[in-house]
Amino acid sequence: MMRGRAQQDSDKETPVEKDWIAAAREMLIEGGISAVQINPLAVRLGVTRGGFYWRFKNRQDLLDHLLLDWESSNARHFLDRLAEPGDLRDRMERLIELWMEERQFDPRLEAAIRQWARVDEAVRARVRSVDLGRITAIAAIFLQEGYDADEAEARARITYFHQIGYYTLDLGESAQERAAMRPHYTRVLFGYT
Repeated sequence: MMRGRAQQDSDKETPVEKDWIAAAREMLIEGGISAVQINPLAVRLGVTRGGFYWRFKNRQDLLDHLLLDWESSNARHFLDRLAEPGDLRDRMERLIELWMEERQFDPRLEAAIRQWARVDEAVRARVRSVDLGRITAIAAIFLQEGYDADEAEARARITYFHQIGYYTLDLGESAQERAAMRPHYTRVLFGYT
């Protein structure tokens, strides 16, 4: 559940607050939600614990900002790519590029947020909402291409589950190995190469 300041100030973060959030994000990725603690975070940034309380009310406030950070990066960029005009191929190619480039969409962050959601019901609800929004956006593209509602939903789920599963398995493929599989995935998932 969003608490106070994080919800109100998400668009007004100072560069220093962004540093705290970026460091917290790396701690989340490296060690899970239990690793995101105020003292180690202050040490990592080379500042005092008091500096934290100047910017955040408490640890929960920081965690709320961290979740907003994920939503405004990975979640937003995903939907932005799909919202751009084009046919099925154009839009899916943009989505695939987002996943493969790993610049605007960080699979490590995605996995860390999902791990966090396993132990926090409020985070689980937020992740579920984001997942459903992503699936709905993909399904809308299939609907626009003339698929009926059930098939569009099934294709959207398969596409989405495929990529989330890929990240979860952490196969350790090189960029070249991934690129070599791309035409096979696009043929199976979308019907083109």
